[in-house]
Amino acid sequence: MPGRVTNSLAALLLLALGACGSVQVPMNQPLAMTAAGPPDYAANYGLMNLMRDSDEDGDDLLVFVAFSGGGKRSAAFAHGVLRGLRGIPVRRDGQPERRLLDLVDYISGVSGGSFPAMHYGLYRDRSFETFPAEFLNVDINAYIYGAWLLPWNWDWIVNPFFGTNDRMAQVYDTLMFRRATYGDLARRGRPLISVNATDIANGVSFPFLGTNFGLLCSDLNRFPVSRAVAASNGFPVLFSPITLENHASLCGGQRPPLAPPSAWADPRSEEARRAQLARIANRYADPDRTRWVHLMDGGIADNLALRGMLNTFIALDDGDGVFRNIARRTRRILVISVDGQAAPDPTLGQQRLVNGLSNIFGAVSGTQIDSYNFETLLLAETQVKGLAERMAAFRCREAPVIDGRPCGDVQGALVHVALSGIDDPVERARLQSIPTGLSIPAEDVVALVAYGERLAAENPVLRGMAEGLAPSPSAVPAPRRRVVATRP
Repeated sequence: MPGRVTNSLAALLLLALGACGSVQVPMNQPLAMTAAGPPDYAANYGLMNLMRDSDEDGDDLLVFVAFSGGGKRSAAFAHGVLRGLRGIPVRRDGQPERRLLDLVDYISGVSGGSFPAMHYGLYRDRSFETFPAEFLNVDINAYIYGAWLLPWNWDWIVNPFFGTNDRMAQVYDTLMFRRATYGDLARRGRPLISVNATDIANGVSFPFLGTNFGLLCSDLNRFPVSRAVAASNGFPVLFSPITLENHASLCGGQRPPLAPPSAWADPRSEEARRAQLARIANRYADPDRTRWVHLMDGGIADNLALRGMLNTFIALDDGDGVFRNIARRTRRILVISVDGQAAPDPTLGQQRLVNGLSNIFGAVSGTQIDSYNFETLLLAETQVKGLAERMAAFRCREAPVIDGRPCGDVQGALVHVALSGIDDPVERARLQSIPTGLSIPAEDVVALVAYGERLAAENPVLRGMAEGLAPSPSAVPAPRRRVVATRP
């Protein structure tokens, strides 16, 4: 009898797995061709969207926001910063008062930071009401355990084209994205939302934007946003890659208009950063070299979501229409780095053995990925300054005075809003010690959101930019006050 029961259970398990095998992965589709024959690159979601409406509000402030990785710890903190930006008024002569949040042009998110970025991009102010219930207060870890432990979710065992992260993309779609595609996101207008994963073959950041998809001759507008978020949050080993197919052979060697020119890849180039970006672009555009693109956690390449964002503008030629369109109206460049970085665990250096799975996973997922954040911030600061100088030079080639102001009056500021800025040392240590994962206690969610909102709302550089003032080189962080957390 026991043998019959065992055989019956095995048969049922095989039937369940066989049933799972019908699951299909929604792959990226080729670009449509225009009536004249060339690919319809302009339709793809990306910087072209930013260009089309960049002059409509008459504002001279260019605002980038970057949400770091760090699981739900970073997601809750970033959601709070969005709330803080919503509370900063922008007053300009002859214009109605607006919120700094309304002037954000570009939001870049990586790993845990991709959730609040995409949710806000799709739902805007409604996100402040629904994001806590749809994500922050949901036990996402239970779904992860379910993908591994529940037999009816084991399609990834028998179906080679369906992995654990394909399952999580389904979960995210059901919980919050509801079959939304990048076409739906494009219809929302600014801010541009860039979700960043890591191309594990090339070890570089892969932003889900029209330029990268155009190099693959692929239609981003039909791509589900849930799969982009899953790719950005796909921690190695725990999750499988999200894979894209390269359709570049269908585009006949053509490249999207905003891609780095092939000639920039010359190893003798003095512009090393541009040369590297061009070399990667050349690999994507060559179907013989790149047949598939395998994407995992964006924090592997850039855990602050800054490199991919600024690389987008480094790759633009100063003569390009997008650059010219944005530079003409820009006097102030504001880059806000929202950093939910965990503090390293000092106790590990006092232990002879580190053999607990949670200790090892925490060290790898948090401390190691975060270890280069300082260098990334220094690089970003240099890039922001360089972008301001390029825009000033372009403006002065156009005219000595633009909109009543000297052409060279272009300044940039990098503002770092981080968990490390919490004034209360006990609270700071407690929140920075939250493991990088997708389920945290409700009281921690409340505190993280509250601190994110307060640190953003009180930042003097953000408020100065909102008032049209030049950032002071010696700007100091906002006065630290104890935050009384209330449930979002």
